[in-house]
Amino acid sequence: MKIPNNFDLRSLQVFVVTADQGGMTQSAKVLRMTQSAVSQIIAGLEDSIGTRLFDRSVRPIVLTTAGRILLERGRQILRDTKEAFRETQTLERRRLASLTIAMTDSVAAVLGSHLYKHMNEISSYWRLWSGLSPFHREEFLSHNIDVIMTTSNVMEDVAGLVRYKVFQEPHILIFPKDWDGDVELHTGIKEDLPFMRFSLRSAMGLRIERQLNRLRVKFPDVVEFDRGPSHTMAVAQGLGWGVTTPLCLLEKPDMLDDIQIHPITRGAFSRHFDLLAREDSLGEVPQELARKSREILRETCVPVLYDRVPWLKDKFNWDEGSEVDNSNN
Repeated sequence: MKIPNNFDLRSLQVFVVTADQGGMTQSAKVLRMTQSAVSQIIAGLEDSIGTRLFDRSVRPIVLTTAGRILLERGRQILRDTKEAFRETQTLERRRLASLTIAMTDSVAAVLGSHLYKHMNEISSYWRLWSGLSPFHREEFLSHNIDVIMTTSNVMEDVAGLVRYKVFQEPHILIFPKDWDGDVELHTGIKEDLPFMRFSLRSAMGLRIERQLNRLRVKFPDVVEFDRGPSHTMAVAQGLGWGVTTPLCLLEKPDMLDDIQIHPITRGAFSRHFDLLAREDSLGEVPQELARKSREILRETCVPVLYDRVPWLKDKFNWDEGSEVDNSNN
């Protein structure tokens, strides 16, 4: 069968993203296009194929039988095409032409330069992106990011991924250095010392808020921070207390002398980090990145805290012997 003249990979990508996002409005946002442009591309693709790909008589729109078939094949075509480009652009020793890795701010600040130092030979050009995990999701789904290291619940609903466990760290409590009052989370409000929140725009802020709700403790809304260093600095300056993690503290290690660090004794919780990539897109590179990231964090970065906070050593989980978890695929 002859391929229609107006059938192209860009149209196929728009269709796949639209199907994955569940609608043209969401797809347009991810692809940074107008909704009308997405609609026109989908309509043109349907005309070239000669059949409808979406049933528009219901809301939200759903795939037709033909659409489901094209989605399955289209994902594979896009993966194969991207890999073909990578293979034709590799240098000696099969280096990648480029590699874009997205991480949360804390992971990027603590791990990023070390990871590049130890693994720069795998790619001719590296892009290390940081920021809030929810915003990385859109860039990953639009194929602007190759690998994403994120908390384990951010991409749980996305199919076609390989997932490698990296580490698990505890949430901990921090107080000003001269604080001599209550240092428990479950007891609630501390007299004359406000609770410093993480922004609810972040996965971390949402996770902390859910745990507070489980413990049925509430704190007045005073201030919230997007990033760990600002949060740690506010506590170090005596402005309040907060819930954070060891990696967030390592973003601002010069503040460690000005704070107290305590475990959460009741209602303890933690965050897990996984490294995710698309199936069959980068060969063994994602697995090697996960392995090296775990090694660097465990042996170089986190031990900085152990002399000061020895009980932290037993609070980390490095997922030894559990390299790969593809249960979501």
